[in-house]
Amino acid sequence: MAHDVSTHDARKAKILIAEDSPTQAEKLRYLLEENNFKVTTAGNGKQALAAARQCKPALIVSDVMMPEMDGFALCAEIKRDAQLKDIPMIMLTSLSDIRDIMKGLESGADNFIRKPYDDQYLLDRIDLLLMSHELRKSQKMQMGMEIYLGGQKHFITTERQQIVDLLISVYEDAVHLNYELNARQLELTHSNRLLNGLYQIAEGLNQAVTEREVCEKALEYAVELPGVQAGWLYLWDCSGVRLAGARNVPVSLAAESIEALCECRRLLLSGEFSHAPKILQCEHLIQHGDHASLPCYHASIPLWSGNQSQGVMNLLGLEQAQFKDNELDTFYGVGYQVSVALERARLHEHMEKLVEERTAALTAEISRRKEYEARVVRLNRIYSVLSGINTTIVRVREIQELFDEACRIATTHGEFVFTWIGMFEANTGQITPMAKAGRGDGYLSRLDLAAVVDAPGGSCLIGDVITHLKPAICNDLNTYRRTQSSHVQPPDDDYLSMAVLPLTLDGQLAGILALYARETGFFDDEEMTLLIEMAGDISFAMDHLKKEERINYLAFFDAVTDLPNRALFLDRVDQRIQTVSSDHKMLSVIVLDIERFSSINESLGHGAGDSLLRQLAKRLKQLLSETDILAHLSADYFAIARTHEEESTDIAHILEKLLFEVQNQPFLTAGQELRVSVRAGTSSYPADGRDTDTLLRNAETALKKAKLSSDKHLFYAPEFHARVKEKLKLETRLRQALEQEQLVLHYQPKIDLENGKISGLEALMRWEDPENGLIPPLNFIPLLEETRMILEAGRWALGKAISDAQKWKSLGLNPPVIAVNVSAIQLQQKDFVSMVADVLRNAGEVSVGLQLEITESVIMNDIEANIEKLSLIRDMNIQIAIDDFGTGYSSLSYIAKLPVNVLKIDRAFIINMNTNPDDLSIVSAIISLAHSLHLRVIAEGVETIKQADLLRRLKCEEMQGYLFSPGVTTDKIEEFLREKKSLPAWSTQRI
Repeated sequence: MAHDVSTHDARKAKILIAEDSPTQAEKLRYLLEENNFKVTTAGNGKQALAAARQCKPALIVSDVMMPEMDGFALCAEIKRDAQLKDIPMIMLTSLSDIRDIMKGLESGADNFIRKPYDDQYLLDRIDLLLMSHELRKSQKMQMGMEIYLGGQKHFITTERQQIVDLLISVYEDAVHLNYELNARQLELTHSNRLLNGLYQIAEGLNQAVTEREVCEKALEYAVELPGVQAGWLYLWDCSGVRLAGARNVPVSLAAESIEALCECRRLLLSGEFSHAPKILQCEHLIQHGDHASLPCYHASIPLWSGNQSQGVMNLLGLEQAQFKDNELDTFYGVGYQVSVALERARLHEHMEKLVEERTAALTAEISRRKEYEARVVRLNRIYSVLSGINTTIVRVREIQELFDEACRIATTHGEFVFTWIGMFEANTGQITPMAKAGRGDGYLSRLDLAAVVDAPGGSCLIGDVITHLKPAICNDLNTYRRTQSSHVQPPDDDYLSMAVLPLTLDGQLAGILALYARETGFFDDEEMTLLIEMAGDISFAMDHLKKEERINYLAFFDAVTDLPNRALFLDRVDQRIQTVSSDHKMLSVIVLDIERFSSINESLGHGAGDSLLRQLAKRLKQLLSETDILAHLSADYFAIARTHEEESTDIAHILEKLLFEVQNQPFLTAGQELRVSVRAGTSSYPADGRDTDTLLRNAETALKKAKLSSDKHLFYAPEFHARVKEKLKLETRLRQALEQEQLVLHYQPKIDLENGKISGLEALMRWEDPENGLIPPLNFIPLLEETRMILEAGRWALGKAISDAQKWKSLGLNPPVIAVNVSAIQLQQKDFVSMVADVLRNAGEVSVGLQLEITESVIMNDIEANIEKLSLIRDMNIQIAIDDFGTGYSSLSYIAKLPVNVLKIDRAFIINMNTNPDDLSIVSAIISLAHSLHLRVIAEGVETIKQADLLRRLKCEEMQGYLFSPGVTTDKIEEFLREKKSLPAWSTQRI
């Protein structure tokens, strides 16, 4: 045609690029210059318009989204300019919004290309526009038409070619999306087949019992995996590598070819086969296969168990492609399952063989021993009892455990129907049962053990043992009962023989061991010899344990106070230091000294001094918690180790309590009341020492300083002493502040990002100190939580916020939702829900919007209990907001279950989101997550209008920060509400 130009001529044309992204602009510039185009670039719409008027390009390629002037506005300006209107314009857009389509049509764009675009497709469109430029110019024809888009009708006037180009772009986009959907569907089908195959393999291996079954099941289901055509399996043992199974092996591969040496067998024999699957080229596939239909590569999957190779499984792929990395990872898991199944099968076969061998051996053994059975069984039974008790003697460390085990072993291994051990009290002549085993049926409770020597009946045997210190035996209790009418009848005649053996310590009777048997004539000479030996072993063990107990006790405990001594104290504190160092807490060692203790010993005697020490130890135990460590170091020195928070006033409180309670209550000793006082020195880990010796030495140094001064107690580090005293003063002032109502609430407004108006208020606690003025929360909130005064302060804040809202409502100011912060300590309380309900009841008819803000980390602690509490709170028509979201470690599965209404994005992500892509991605992800869960989003710490604009574009509903206002007084909030203050110049700043 006359107006057409060749592609070669078109490629020399000048093209103007309008793109605000330097990266995208440079990429497009490189593409066009590589194809011989002359390229000029502009960073925004205004620059592009100026460049077009200056250089008169043959074609303009423009992005839609640009600062200063977007692509639609640029196109409209070009088409209105008489000298530029014939220049073709290509708009780069996603066509994702109806407004994009309508703006493109109205602005007069010549063509649309969807982002991301294919480079060649873009070049083809440029060539087409340049070659048909003159023809299109002559054939331009305006036409009007009514279009139904997005549920609305639009009447547009534009060129026919422009509409055609738009339809082509939309069609191409649909084709591309359809291609992606088909690819995803194929991937899903492949994954489903893979999962089904893996399930079949696991199920088949679970059913396999022998090695052969394992191999068959593994190959049977492995060839059902996607992409697998055939498989064969080699196993390795001491005799070498052998073919254990094959499935669907191609006909062209003979059995001897598979068994012949190949690369996978060579690697297996040489020990070079690693744990990872490999794609190997098979020489036999090359030799025997048809290259057109049979692949020459297969996947070799090692069968590893621990550090030992059991073999290799080869899987032959289909013709289309080799296996991918993720498929090889799956094959590795299959290989591991096969290895485990092989081990299990071999173990099963080995156990079956051992059972058979053992059964045969036992049968032969029984037949050989039949003539000796009666005698050997009896002796083995007693030897078993002796062996068991001797083993117990070596192991046990307590006498009660020795008695319990001896009775159990005698009953279980000795086949005695009932066994018991009693301790003898020489002063009263009474036997006290300590342990028993077997069928007693209340027999012991019916025996008269209070005066055994004079008791009639069966107790006479026990009386004989006490009197003569020798074993007593009765092998026919039925005859004995007839002669002893007052004998207590055993139940159901289960006891027909009885033996009582003495247990001695230092030649004196300490207790008895009683044994009962079902048959008469049970206790013969051989059995009694062994039983007497057993009683002697038990007596020896009792003596040893008593001496060992005393030695061990005195090694670690003080004989006077029964408290841990210095050695045990050092050991326990060493263990506590390891725990404290990992928990980032402090451990304080306190050394207490009784003043003028030596004068008590001198005037009243050491007995009175020991009595005072015992009473003081008892009182200190009552004052301390179970987790504190208390020890008696020397005559008048006591030591205490206590764990607490860093620079906590807890240690000062406990010191004051100890010193006061010791001095305030008198001690009764030697028939008179004594009042004593103590002084204390304290050192703390890690500041004053990192080991117990150093801490104890420094605490003693602090005690010496206290003795030389007027102080009742001193800390080793003067600066720590000063800080604790200062903190105690602050605590006292803070308690006064609560009592005198010095706490106040300030409020920071929350702004609706759509209209710039106030949509909520966050209540912020402040302290109006008469001496120092307004104190920020960081200076007193942590102390409120440490002293648990936050419970009272939090209840007050909730009630005050409701009261302020009701006041504003009475003034006709229509207050928005008010958010009140909840601390971790408040939420941990069992009565938290009832506390909130009580505050609401006291407020009367609450008709104001209320919201509780709880930090993410607090909610995730004890998540199940918190979900239950927050659900009850939300049932009271109170909203729940997660504060500082993104800084904790939330589980997405739990977030979906949380009964919350709002997510607040932490200010740390907002500050740099305009310049830091990572922060922007996090903010965008949080907003998307919240919207998917139907939650509103509030951004904290917004300080610039750019931040607010970006948040609005990201569909964030609300913001709060210094851009609008910091936390202000109730009077200022009242002024805001009355004037209906909104974000300044909000409508002009919106994009």
